[in-house]
Order: sequence, then structure tokens, then C-alpha cells
Amino acid sequence: MDWKKAFQKHLHMLGDFWVDGLDVYQLPFSDDEQKRLQNKKRDLLDQNAEIVRSLIQARKIHVEDKREDLVINYCLHSQWLIKKDGDFYLEERLEDRQGVFRENHLAADKLVPILPVQEPVTGRDTADEGSLSARSRKYDRLQAVRYADLWWNRRNPQYPKVSDDCTNFISQCLHAGGISMWGDPIRNRGWWQQQTNWSFSWTVANSLRWYLSRQGSIIGAVEKSSADQLVPGDVICYDFEGDGHWNHNTMVTAMDPSGSPLVNAHTYDACHRSWTYTDSPAWTKKIEYKFFHILDSV
Repeated sequence: MDWKKAFQKHLHMLGDFWVDGLDVYQLPFSDDEQKRLQNKKRDLLDQNAEIVRSLIQARKIHVEDKREDLVINYCLHSQWLIKKDGDFYLEERLEDRQGVFRENHLAADKLVPILPVQEPVTGRDTADEGSLSARSRKYDRLQAVRYADLWWNRRNPQYPKVSDDCTNFISQCLHAGGISMWGDPIRNRGWWQQQTNWSFSWTVANSLRWYLSRQGSIIGAVEKSSADQLVPGDVICYDFEGDGHWNHNTMVTAMDPSGSPLVNAHTYDACHRSWTYTDSPAWTKKIEYKFFHILDSV
């Protein structure tokens, strides 16, 4: 029972870090993770924003009793009420984590890594979609955002299940907005999914990024120069290392009080997260972004 008290104390201390200014070095995190937490605080400070309330909870706790250590696998649910420009918004985050207790003392707490989706040989769609430019469609961005808010912290069994789920989730949101699939059963053509098969553009971040750039594609996206040109229902792509290989995708689901996009995402599930991702474990100073506005009709 003593480890449970120590675990609850740890969660309370994490909440105190966000609101009361507890020193991050008092938390049993790695140097990289301490830096990540500090990046989020710094990003908020730069925006003249602050976390005024936090609720930190552990879910899905699984205990492994080993010879010397007690290993706790759990899901950390963080909720932050953020004040900015005299208004408020709520950000939520889920992270699968692993804590290691030694003699009822929490010796370490780390993020569980998620394996990336297997990349295709080529990330770009080479099929001719010229005829699609004449095919009309309407995009209901309200339905896309509703889907993103409904499913941000769970998985829809009607779609493929993959470990690195970020792009699969964004594709689902776009499909919920009324965009039809095209290209099956060829995996490097179009944008589509079936329960046991799907295009690379449906599940692979790099492939979707290039498909969004494709003129006349079934999705119908237009690249914008900055995040402030986006509206809810649009898509942001991330190249964390700045090496030309795109790693992540999010959907804009709201705007903060200053008009900056807030995004929903899977893999490390998030709702109304700051679009910049400066507190991501994958973030680097070389990060590149692509901003795509999804046309309401084509």
C-alpha cells in the first residue's frame, strides 16, 4: 500500500509544478523530459498565458512485481485550464507511462515510446488523378471537428488499428467531414482504407503530407504560409528533425483567445493542444511545419 501513497504524492507534485511553480528537478523525470515540461511553461509565458488549474490523474494502472523493483504501467491524464488574454480554454493530454518504485520510492517515471508506422519505399503517390479535379465534393468541417473531439482519446473500431495512430486519426476526421475515399486496392495510389488494407497516405504521416500537396487530389487542400491562416477542420504537418521526412499530423479543432490554432491528435493523444508542439518529446529546434487549408468545396 505504501507505493500507492508515494504514487499519489508524485501526481500531486506534478500538478503543483504546473500551477504553483514546483521545481521540475524534484520530479523523477529524465533530463530530456524535464526540458520538455519547461518548454511548455516557457511557450505559455511567451504567449502571456498561464495554467491556472490542473487535474492530474492516473488510469489503466497495471502493476508488475519484480525482484527488486515494482513497475507501474499507467496512462497519465493531464487536464490544464489555461488563461490567456482574459479568457480560458481547456487542454487535455493522455500519455502511456511507466513508473519504477524501489523500496516504496518512485525512482523513475518515463514516457512509453510508440513504434512508428512502417514506411513505404516511396512516400509519394505516383498515380494520375487528373480526372478527379472535375469531381465535386463538399467538406463539412464542423463534422470533422466534432469527430476529432469525440474520438481524440479513444479508437474507433470501424477503422484500422495501428500503433502510431496520428495519421490514421486525421484521415478519419477528414472522412467524417465528407471526403470520399479513392484509389483502392493499390496502396501507393489515392487515399483510402479497408479494415485489413489501406493506402500509405491514410496511415503514414510522410505520405499524407505529400498527398495533401498533390494538385487535384481527392482531399482538396491548399497550402498556407502560416498557422494564423487556418481554421478548424484544417491540417498541420510536422517534420520534427527538419530533414524533409514528415513525422506527424494534427487537425485544428479550435482557436485560443488570441486566434492561434489548437489541435487534436493521436499517438500521444491530445485535445486542444498548442499547434507548435514545443513540449513534444520529438520537438527539435529544426522543426518544420506545413499548413493545409481543406477547401470547403471542389
